[in-house]
Amino acid sequence: MWGDELVDPVLKAKHNAPGAYWTENTRYREQQCFLGLLGTHYQVPTENFGWPGGSMQSDIWCYLWWRKHETLDPDRVLVLVCHTDANRTSYYHANRQMFPNDPPWHRFVHSAWVRYAKADITPEWSSMVKQHLVLTDCAELHALRYQQSLLFWQGVQPQHAGVFQFCSMPPPILEHADNSILRSTCLQSLVLDPQLRCAQGHPNEKGHEIIRDLLITEIDRAILTEC
Repeated sequence: MWGDELVDPVLKAKHNAPGAYWTENTRYREQQCFLGLLGTHYQVPTENFGWPGGSMQSDIWCYLWWRKHETLDPDRVLVLVCHTDANRTSYYHANRQMFPNDPPWHRFVHSAWVRYAKADITPEWSSMVKQHLVLTDCAELHALRYQQSLLFWQGVQPQHAGVFQFCSMPPPILEHADNSILRSTCLQSLVLDPQLRCAQGHPNEKGHEIIRDLLITEIDRAILTEC
């Protein structure tokens, strides 16, 4: 949902290898990812709380931060939850070094980061995360994370105009919540064609358009069903 690998063509022309995370690229990335495209379609503002390497756990933490700080009436907000891979986990780091493009809620260390030796992850944190994975990671835990997430997002449904959850990658078990959509597929399966993917496998602009179109159908159907 964050829009990894979506880079403004103007930045590409100016720089050798611009990053999707560059602040100069934020507007383009947020407009071209499927969430931004949905906002354009429905003519409503959007807030993107996705983050590279995030987990189902950090999604919940982000939501709780948002509820504490949001001024809009929740009844006027549609929440879209895109579940990531259940093998990921996150750790809250109260003293994490914050970068200029970090949102205020992002005080997490994600297990996915350890593989890439990010500059703000100390050896102590890296060692702790690796040992935690070695000692706890298993298929049963993946299923538990997914089930917990399903139930959480089903539980917050009455507080909003709608909460719809779906998977970006195949879930660890075939289980759904009352407000699950796209039950027979995941976003990854929609962009298997190389022409719809960027170099590292994330959807390109065309891939995000395909995801948008399918979500429009699902959101419209779900809203009509609820009404």
